[in-house]
Amino acid sequence: MLLLEGSSALSFALLFCLSCLDSTVVLAFNLDTSHVIRKIMSTTLGLLLIGAPRARALGKQTANITGGLYKCEMSLSTDCERIEFDNEEDIRTENKENQWMGVTVQSQGPGGKIVTCAHRYQRCLFVKTPQESCDITGRCYILSQDLTIDSSSDEDGGNWNFCEGRSRGHEMFGSCQQGLAATFTKDYHYVVFGAPGAYNWKGIVRVEQKNNTLLEMGVYDDGPYEVGDENVLNPELVPVPANSYLGFSLDSGYSITRSRGLTVVAGAPRANHSGAVLLLKKESEGSAKLSMEHILHGPGLASSFGYDVAVVDLNGDRWQDIVVGAPQFYMKDRDIGGAVYIYINRGGRWDKNTPIRLNGTKDSMFGLAVKNIGDINLDSYEDIAIGAPYDDSGAGKVYIYHGSSQGINTTPAQILSGKEHNLQLFGYSLAGNMDLDSNSYPDLAVGSLSDTVLIYRARPIISIRRDVKISPQEIDLTIKTCGNSNWWVFSKYYILKDLVVKTSADGDRRKQGLPSRVVFLNKSLTETDYHIKIITMTDLNFKQDSIKDKMRSIPIEVSTNILGTKRVRTKNGLPQLTPILDASQPSKDVNFVKEGCGSDQTCRSNLKMDYKLYYKENNLDIYKPLLIKNNVPVFYLNYERRNLALQVTVNNMNGDDAYEAKLVGTFPDILSYSGVRSHQKVEKVTVCIANQNGSQAECELGNPFKRDSQTTFYIILSTAGMTLDTTEIDIDLQLQTTSVQENIIPLKVKAQVIIELPLTVSGEASPNQVSFGGVVKGESAMKTEDEIGSLITYTFRVGLFQPSLKSSVKASLKIQWPKYNKDGKWLLYLVKIKTTGPEIHCSPESEINPLKHIQESPVSRTKREIERKESKTGVKMSSLSETGRQKTLTCESGITCVELSCPLQDLNDTTVELRARLWNSTFIEDYASVSTLHIFVKASLALHTQVKVTVSPESAVAQHGGVPWWIILIAVLAGILILALLVFLLWKCGFFKRPSKDDAPYHKAEIHVQPSDKDKHSAEA
Repeated sequence: MLLLEGSSALSFALLFCLSCLDSTVVLAFNLDTSHVIRKIMSTTLGLLLIGAPRARALGKQTANITGGLYKCEMSLSTDCERIEFDNEEDIRTENKENQWMGVTVQSQGPGGKIVTCAHRYQRCLFVKTPQESCDITGRCYILSQDLTIDSSSDEDGGNWNFCEGRSRGHEMFGSCQQGLAATFTKDYHYVVFGAPGAYNWKGIVRVEQKNNTLLEMGVYDDGPYEVGDENVLNPELVPVPANSYLGFSLDSGYSITRSRGLTVVAGAPRANHSGAVLLLKKESEGSAKLSMEHILHGPGLASSFGYDVAVVDLNGDRWQDIVVGAPQFYMKDRDIGGAVYIYINRGGRWDKNTPIRLNGTKDSMFGLAVKNIGDINLDSYEDIAIGAPYDDSGAGKVYIYHGSSQGINTTPAQILSGKEHNLQLFGYSLAGNMDLDSNSYPDLAVGSLSDTVLIYRARPIISIRRDVKISPQEIDLTIKTCGNSNWWVFSKYYILKDLVVKTSADGDRRKQGLPSRVVFLNKSLTETDYHIKIITMTDLNFKQDSIKDKMRSIPIEVSTNILGTKRVRTKNGLPQLTPILDASQPSKDVNFVKEGCGSDQTCRSNLKMDYKLYYKENNLDIYKPLLIKNNVPVFYLNYERRNLALQVTVNNMNGDDAYEAKLVGTFPDILSYSGVRSHQKVEKVTVCIANQNGSQAECELGNPFKRDSQTTFYIILSTAGMTLDTTEIDIDLQLQTTSVQENIIPLKVKAQVIIELPLTVSGEASPNQVSFGGVVKGESAMKTEDEIGSLITYTFRVGLFQPSLKSSVKASLKIQWPKYNKDGKWLLYLVKIKTTGPEIHCSPESEINPLKHIQESPVSRTKREIERKESKTGVKMSSLSETGRQKTLTCESGITCVELSCPLQDLNDTTVELRARLWNSTFIEDYASVSTLHIFVKASLALHTQVKVTVSPESAVAQHGGVPWWIILIAVLAGILILALLVFLLWKCGFFKRPSKDDAPYHKAEIHVQPSDKDKHSAEA
């Protein structure tokens, strides 16, 4: 068990039982979470050993943090007591600061030894001198069962440090780190050590024993054995590359390989950048070498495959299986945070063994710890625990998986969480496979980095032998009186008292919210104390008329539950655990007699379908096929053709009866189910049931739909939801049946839609006859509009014959308005435009009452003034309706017209009203001689559409398209400005200043000629 960090990191083992687990139940079975035992550091004698690698040093040690070992009693007390050993320190030869004593703790069980290690223990040379150097060799202690060091035993003590005295440097044994993993073999004959730092972190595994009893038995040569061979110490013999960390995790067992001898399973989590697990064995007689039998390669880059390993017999075949943790495994775009690989032993053959992968949740480090926890439910199959310390936002979880005859149940039987106990990194280390409370069930414990260990005791499991009998076994629904028969369910139980029995039927349908096909009428109960036997008899009544599902049998399940009992305390103060029932529940099925099926009572149908599209005449059962263009049906929608008919033909030729046969049609939003019609007169009419909005309909074909049957019917679809934007329709058709028929291919119905829009435009003038007369009056003299002339109101209406169509089509009413005659004089003066329905703004607005000084007058007032004038003057005006010379004024006959555009918001019942005045002066001057004058105002509809084309340059064009000239100019100016600023700063600093001749320092040089010896003699003479 290994913990790598934390204020007082914990690794632990049970002295007489190893176990480890957690506290929150997501899936609950027999681990009791109501009475969790919590252990922290302080006092007592006990059965649980806890390693604390970050514990403070003992009194005689000069180091501050050394780590240590604690012993804990199996009681409700939370205190534990420090075990005193390794309590001295010789600073001249060793350094125990942060040595992490207790990083590994293992026990041989009752009456056996305990091994614990400090993998960061250092041996030093030349302390407090310039040549001082230390090697991280690591060191392990073995303690007796009373947690002391027996001086008379060769095994006890701290002399388990095989890396000491060997070649130094990291390329050999200078960073050995012995004890990062350590374990006893299953027969307790050997102790196995891992040293992942040896040989440039290739790592080694060493198996050895020190036992005087062996000498008495005549065994003189039994190891030690080592990867790399202890006699030659050759790193080339280590079968993994550098930086592999071989020995990081360890376990062992027999019956792993075909040789059935002892096999050491060692993890190398960084081998080949993905990790590996090696199966090691002792080589031939007289050899001191551990050789590799097989290697399991890690499947994912940087997955840390082999971070922890466990040997366990999951399927009970007496061949040991291997569990490997890969806590850093991940898959791109998937929420996987760690994995555990289960290798089921196939008779000792590992070459083509495909593992089962269990995945953890994202960022959980699932598989950081894996452990064989024994058979916690006593079903004859060993179970495993998997730690995920970073799960649940760092609170941590432990997953319990049960073994089975197939190898392993991939669904966890129980999930425990440290969140309820306010723990962090719960599940960092695990231990188990021993009974702490003597109830014959192995218990579990789990470590965390919160200075706390939680212990869980396993609750006893009561297995019940339950027999369920049903009479009769089959139901024949063709017998009309079958509902009067009795169906009895007999249930037998051989268990303890205080039992609650519950019988249920058709549970799957009830879970889906469907009505059950049976009901319970009565129950009777008999008890026999001799065998503690309970027999229940239940009468079932079948809802014969309403049963549709005749293919699937009716499951009858019987469940039991134990009533709560009063808890009592045992002698150690722990509350007694109440038993739990086995999770399995017996069930029997009631089958139906299936007619029209094969001899094996399996119906294999052969449903097929075809379709055609038709028009349905309004209010008539007359159907006309759609036209086909380019192999696609075309549906012309107008006010006469409003309904679409889908003709469907289904047959079951050369197949068995199809039970619960039905057709499911799914329609787009623009269509909705309206009804169903039979193709011809048939005995059984097809019935369809649609959902609330009519987007889906289920049509029952028959239950059963007989062999060699065929039916044809029409599904009527309403087009009320169609819009003018609809161009095509898609309909999905799917056949379904409870009979056996694989790969029923759905059909997709496609059709093109062309909408024939019944759009109308009408117009009228009121009044349609007017007259002119009086005197000529100029523009400037006019003050009100009634002085212009007679009032004429033009009304244009736009409508649809089929107003139900909704449209996003844009349209405008275009009006050719006669403004001037050929001489440029006013004809019709537009005073105002108004609309009904949505507000419409016609353009150009400058053409509406362009003479701003003329005031608008109410229509009623204008009429009264005209009538008053006619009565006063008595003058008979010229009438345009009088017989005589006629003339027609149109925009094509030379007069000047202005186009008024009125965008329409709705094409249905929109009215545009134009209020105008006949310009009286123009008609008096130019048309007095014309007896009848016709003025035409034309209006038309214009539909608008737009097609978007997105144009973008190719990549090559975009790269060489050039930079705008102004950007280049700005860049050049900015560069010149920066250069000028730099020159100015250099000038201010004196960079360009040269010293003058006067100021320049110089040194005078003089040459002195030394006289020769001859000259010297001459001078002396």
